[in-house]
Amino acid sequence: MILGLTILNSIVFLIYGTLRIFTKHMIEEFKEFGLIKYRIMTGILEVCGAIGSLIGYFWSPHLYIFSTTGLALLMFLGIYTRFRIKQPWQQSLQALSLFLLNTFLSYEKIMNNLL
Repeated sequence: MILGLTILNSIVFLIYGTLRIFTKHMIEEFKEFGLIKYRIMTGILEVCGAIGSLIGYFWSPHLYIFSTTGLALLMFLGIYTRFRIKQPWQQSLQALSLFLLNTFLSYEKIMNNLL
């Protein structure tokens, strides 16, 4: 189950990270947020987190934990940003879902490595 969630999570972030870097829609969204200078960095971090979580799952628990925790942090900041600009809460559901998923994946790996 964890492998399936990790693969799904990585696919989602590979897609969204790439879209964040290259699409006009994301340019407009980041302008609305007042964070246009962080758009490309955010996309790169999402792609790196996706790749890091896949590689880490198989070869490096520390990389996996670092990647999933980083992705959770990005999603937390996304939720905060939408809250800050007073968007309807429904627009934060995707980020909230990904925040919870990455928090779970990170927590699960930490608990398995401690035991």
